[in-house]
Amino acid sequence: MVFYLLWTPILSIFHMPSPSSGLAEVPAATAQRMRLGEVAAAKQAKNASRQTWSMFNRQKVGWPVKLRKLNYDPGNGTDLPMTYIAPSDLVTYLMADHPEVLCGGFTSIDDRGLHLQSFWEGFRLAHGDHEVFKEHGDNLGRVIPLVWHGDEGRGKRRGNTAVVSCGTPLSIFTAVNAKKRRLDDCACNPPAQSLRKYPAVNRRLSGKHLAALRLQATTMKGHSFLHRFPLFIIPSAVHHEYPGALEELLKIIALDLRRLFFEGFDAGGCHYAVAVLGALGDLKWFKKIALERSWENKGTVRNIACCHECGAGVDNVPMEDMSETPVWAPTRYHSRPWTNPPVMLPVPICNAIPEKQYKRDPFHFCKVGIYRDLAASCLLWLVSKNYFRGQGDINDKLATAHAQFRQHCRTTGKSPALRTFTRALMMFPRLDAYPWANTKGSDTMLLLSWLHALCNGFVNAPMDASHVPMLKLMTKTCEAAKAVFAILNQHRLWMEPGCGMMQHAAMQRFATGYMMMASRSLNDSFNGWAVKPKLHLFKHEVLDLHETLSRGDELILNWNTYNCEQWEDLVGRTCRLSRRLDSRRIGERVLGCYLLKAAILHRRFRRINRI
Repeated sequence: MVFYLLWTPILSIFHMPSPSSGLAEVPAATAQRMRLGEVAAAKQAKNASRQTWSMFNRQKVGWPVKLRKLNYDPGNGTDLPMTYIAPSDLVTYLMADHPEVLCGGFTSIDDRGLHLQSFWEGFRLAHGDHEVFKEHGDNLGRVIPLVWHGDEGRGKRRGNTAVVSCGTPLSIFTAVNAKKRRLDDCACNPPAQSLRKYPAVNRRLSGKHLAALRLQATTMKGHSFLHRFPLFIIPSAVHHEYPGALEELLKIIALDLRRLFFEGFDAGGCHYAVAVLGALGDLKWFKKIALERSWENKGTVRNIACCHECGAGVDNVPMEDMSETPVWAPTRYHSRPWTNPPVMLPVPICNAIPEKQYKRDPFHFCKVGIYRDLAASCLLWLVSKNYFRGQGDINDKLATAHAQFRQHCRTTGKSPALRTFTRALMMFPRLDAYPWANTKGSDTMLLLSWLHALCNGFVNAPMDASHVPMLKLMTKTCEAAKAVFAILNQHRLWMEPGCGMMQHAAMQRFATGYMMMASRSLNDSFNGWAVKPKLHLFKHEVLDLHETLSRGDELILNWNTYNCEQWEDLVGRTCRLSRRLDSRRIGERVLGCYLLKAAILHRRFRRINRI
């Protein structure tokens, strides 16, 4: 019954009969009893769900990508059927029938070849050690770039459902930019200090490649299903009881991606290959599938290496060094962060430094990472200094602060999900604890916007003159935190060197300001601004951007290429489907619903944009 109600509106869009339309031919009373489930199932020859999917397959409403089966043997004598989509089946179908999905939205084979070639030439500037340039250096116009992502979402009974997917870094909106001749004009004005520090451009691209790259857009815009493709899901019941199922499916995906890289595939009369840029996800996911030396190794008694990219954390190599040339910089990529080869190691990316596969993500590192610590620490510091006057304990003053925050959001036209401020929300159970805000990424940015305006006002009317330096520091740090994402979001896939200088300056101001506040809190009764591994990895990104600018690259890859915000949306939508569909065939039904929705979205996109 639920399935009938869900799909009847979709069937009407395509002018197709409902699977239960035969009920109109029986008496009304009998039809009503059948709908209510009072008539025996034997009187209904076929169930509505099976009929609906049969009709979808006959009418070819969704993408007809093959769904494969893996009979996983957990070792107890029973086989668990697991449904998945092989990347080779997916890209072969898309390049044969809808090549614009993977190639920037272009339908012309010449335009697709130009933009693929241009993408790899731009990517070569900062990542010349990728295996694609050794294997396919003379045929980059026929190499499709992909990234893959893994994470866990909320499934049935609030269990963790694993979702693994792949996607393209080239947005289909690139073709829209080319058609409407939209130029990426920005108003970035890099600081004079950065202009003096970094050399002029000395690693240039050809004119045609440069023009193509300036049109390419990130995949941050549009529906998450337009650029991303789920490969398999593992429901919580299987995921927790049989953890080996995830490893087995990842092994199949890794070998298939390796085969696509070296052997390629034929589609549309051309031979193509696939190259993976990297893996996306949070640090918890990377730890689960690959890393042994990671953030979980941070020593509390003795110093232990705690970064999978460098040797920071050991004696005389402090992880907390945020200077322009940190002491841990020379130790980067000297040793592998694992003793047992991870399951995705066969994917060709960089044989010399395979841990480069696991990319740093601005969403997890900032919005739901170190920005949470910044927001909660600034707010609780203001509470501790009695800037929210009134009687009562900390929760009462936090309620006063929330009223001001709510008024700020009304004034700026924002709609936060936060209903109140409490010590539990700020993860502040004790006065000696280091607070952090357990908020969504969007609410974290709204908190920083409010704190920036609030601290700027308190600078002019401080409770004590000794607070002014700290208030100014909080103002500048919150402003830098907002500027990081403002610069990322207002640019396309590639940034000019001047824009990169603006980005680097904002990121360095944030890291410096955060460390200064953490240092000052050591001599204060308030504990705040905890220095965590995500801040250290944020500094890695700052250092990489500094080296890119020092080389004089003509274009710089936007960090939003690896932003997981849209991937999190994909995981949320996929898990929402899994909570509503039959548990017995959950993998098959979820992937089938995705292929149906993706086909509808793609047709709508082409119709609206006329490409």
